[in-house]
Amino acid sequence: MRIDSLSPMLVRSLLAALPKVAPGFPRIGEEPHVQPMPHMSGPGAVPAPSVEMLVTLSAANPAIERRRKLAQDAGKGIDALDRLHKELVAGVVSPVRLQQIAEWSQSFETPDDPVLASLLSDIDLRVRVELAKHDIQA
Repeated sequence: MRIDSLSPMLVRSLLAALPKVAPGFPRIGEEPHVQPMPHMSGPGAVPAPSVEMLVTLSAANPAIERRRKLAQDAGKGIDALDRLHKELVAGVVSPVRLQQIAEWSQSFETPDDPVLASLLSDIDLRVRVELAKHDIQA
């Protein structure tokens, strides 16, 4: 399947995300130009890029996957803190909840991105404060 009605900006960003896999693919920063791909068949033939291939390649970006995982980890820490807060308001703190929070803090890894590192370290600090209130070290 091939879609020809993409905006030039979308084409440029999708093509910039592709690794150099075939002649005619522009490098990052180059203006894409449409060249008709010769019909190739047989072993070693490179298919013309399709929308599915472009989406698959962009979805397999390791940096995006790493950021998604970090966001999930941050969400787990915030959810655990929220559940702990609800238990504190109710007056009963579950030892299981404290153990979950301690395990999250021990598995915490500082990311390379300074903005994400700052956010995650703030969450980790809050977790450690809550654990210290209950005499638990992580």
